[in-house]
Amino acid sequence: MNIRQIKEQITCLDYLGKPLKKTRAGWYVYRCPWKEDKNPSLNVTPNGKVWKDLSTGATGGIIELVQTCLNTRDFSRVCAELDSSSFSMSSIVFDYEKKEEVETTAFHSFSLVPLQSRGLYAYLSKRHININIARQYLQEARYSFQPRDDGKFLYALAYPNDKGGCELRSEYYKGGTSPKGISTHLGKENAPTVVFEGFFDMLSFATLCGEVRHNYIVLNSIVNTPAAIEVLRSISGKVYLCLDNDEGGEKATRQMLEALPSAVDIRSRFAPAKDVNEYLCKTTTLSGSQPNR
Repeated sequence: MNIRQIKEQITCLDYLGKPLKKTRAGWYVYRCPWKEDKNPSLNVTPNGKVWKDLSTGATGGIIELVQTCLNTRDFSRVCAELDSSSFSMSSIVFDYEKKEEVETTAFHSFSLVPLQSRGLYAYLSKRHININIARQYLQEARYSFQPRDDGKFLYALAYPNDKGGCELRSEYYKGGTSPKGISTHLGKENAPTVVFEGFFDMLSFATLCGEVRHNYIVLNSIVNTPAAIEVLRSISGKVYLCLDNDEGGEKATRQMLEALPSAVDIRSRFAPAKDVNEYLCKTTTLSGSQPNR
């Protein structure tokens, strides 16, 4: 695909995916992928041909958008990015302090396949997750938000919950499909159960252990704490609470301890990191290898 074909066939909306909102004038609003953008400032015209960063005044089309996202002026890299079988970018919601979660219900197409995309494997490696462990729990979601006839799609890690919905994650996206619910992995007889907020923390914990040694429950959102408590009440073995070291994690942990006095809060083992994945990334970076725990 050359530059002329890119401009004719691909819009900024195709590359960015589902917007955060739409203005009264019909412009689509996103967070700028190339910077911290807590107050979304990237606007795209209704036809998707032009974008503008309201915070700096920078503007351009699809070529300039991809160049800015990739921090390159190399046209061959832009062509390679947009000529791939799928875009690595999707509905962009960034994780600076806390990702804003978007529940995705407007799919034009959606399918689950075994995990295979190199971009998703790279994302798991970036977060220092053991790939063999990840394969036990994750699938690959391939989806689009609008009709396409070119075979292209967006993709993300897909983690199923007990109700049939999925949590969807990529390096640039955090969302999910309905219905929302907890995820339980309780197949190990006589093993303790460890509770996490998100699946990346579960995978990080297993990576630190070197293998899956425990049963796991993942809230997928702290609003699902009551549902997890109901399941935990039926468990006779030891329960460890490993939620985030932040205000939300503290609140959910207190709620669980009130309902389950025998449960043990182990968050301090990973402090001052915010969560287990942050701890894993820092520990691995310092040691230069995957630590065991």
